[in-house]
Amino acid sequence: MAVAALLLSPSAQGGAPRRQPPRVVRPPAPPPPVLDVPEGTRLLVIAPHPDDEVLGAGGLMQRVHEGGGAVRVVYLTDGDGYPEGVKEEDHVETPTANDYLGYGKRRRREARAALVRLGLADAFQTFLGFPDGGLCQLTRVYWSERRGAYRSPYTRLTRPSRSEILVPATRYRGEDLSQEIALVIGDFKPTMIAVPRKEDQHPDHCAAWYFLADSLNDVHRVHPDFTTDVINYIVHFNTWPFEDDGPRLDPPPGLRGGASGWMRFPLTPAETRAKRGALRRYTTQMRVMDWFLDGFARSNEVFSRPRPFKVVLPSRRSPCCDQ
Repeated sequence: MAVAALLLSPSAQGGAPRRQPPRVVRPPAPPPPVLDVPEGTRLLVIAPHPDDEVLGAGGLMQRVHEGGGAVRVVYLTDGDGYPEGVKEEDHVETPTANDYLGYGKRRRREARAALVRLGLADAFQTFLGFPDGGLCQLTRVYWSERRGAYRSPYTRLTRPSRSEILVPATRYRGEDLSQEIALVIGDFKPTMIAVPRKEDQHPDHCAAWYFLADSLNDVHRVHPDFTTDVINYIVHFNTWPFEDDGPRLDPPPGLRGGASGWMRFPLTPAETRAKRGALRRYTTQMRVMDWFLDGFARSNEVFSRPRPFKVVLPSRRSPCCDQ
């Protein structure tokens, strides 16, 4: 018993037991910021291809409309340069230029049907008809008339159709695309512009950011007092958003949220259903990548605001072309 008492005695083990440090109770993390949409917002959505507007901002467009605002969508390309889609749609092994052109026309019709499904039948759509898969080349190589216009390897065109051209003599040149976007902004005067992030890993999406930034430079030269709220959405980033198939759409892991942090935009069940239905209007895309489109029809959308920016095009080295 004496030996046991000695072994159990604190003094025999070197004195009194050490005190544990006080437990630090950290306050819960603040909830992520929420994108605020004022009534009467004039929203311009920059979509590199038909379907990007619904993937990134289908819920936001509905909310702006419901709040008495105005929505305009600018499609930079017709999404016609998608060989896998054309082969599946037309059941051809070697698509021709006419096959690609026909595919682009179908995607336009789908875009109109998608906006109707969102309740935005009166939303203004502008199709600029620039080359799908070629936008990054326009930011540095095919910039001005000092070099020949870019020729699409799919449609074989070097300019949009005459019915689409907003600025006379427009060709597949970067300077021309910037001027056309600037003309749309000057005409519509949006209070909010949604555009893909520059980190989006699709080259056309990345380039869309640079073209918008360059266009805003043109707008400010003519309208020095013009201001707008630029927000970013993202569609392509590694395997996001498919690591998690839950009802909530979380931001891409490993990608910071810019100046604002990632902002969630909760959707009502009705808005989510409408977004899912609008995506299904893109039948050409559902046939080849329904799993991808469905991944964005969740209970919220995510946006961020960029840090102060100044972009000067053409660029010597475009990060978009290296995607």
